[in-house]
Amino acid sequence: MKKSLARKFLVLVTLLAVLLFSFEAFAEGFKVEDTKDTYVTKIVTAENVKGVNVRLSEEIILDDCNVHTIFLTNVLVSGNGDGYFDKYFFDAYTTQTKMFCPSDKPVRKTIYSKSVFIKSFTNENVKGKVIVLIVIPSGYKLEVLLVK
Repeated sequence: MKKSLARKFLVLVTLLAVLLFSFEAFAEGFKVEDTKDTYVTKIVTAENVKGVNVRLSEEIILDDCNVHTIFLTNVLVSGNGDGYFDKYFFDAYTTQTKMFCPSDKPVRKTIYSKSVFIKSFTNENVKGKVIVLIVIPSGYKLEVLLVK
């Protein structure tokens, strides 16, 4: 009986070792990579306003006649969307038309995305206040216009 129990224990230990090593081999094949994009966090605060219009801009050097555009998508990550301690994630990319039309002299130009309106928070104690955190791609500038 002791031999049978010892044999079962040995088989169980062997199975556990095989499972452990096979799980470890599977885990080694798993890979998580960062994208090439990096993001920065901006905090926007304003008082006594109806809200703020925010947009992204980028300064580029034009050496052709192509039209450049910033496409912007925004997502409310946390908060109620009332402009009071909300967190937004902005993702953007710049595109251009593909015309062959070189220019003689490069020109520096600023291009803009569409604007996003963020309304202000108002209750009996707080009137027209905006406090939001916005995560944007690095390389872009966040521009804020107050809406009175």
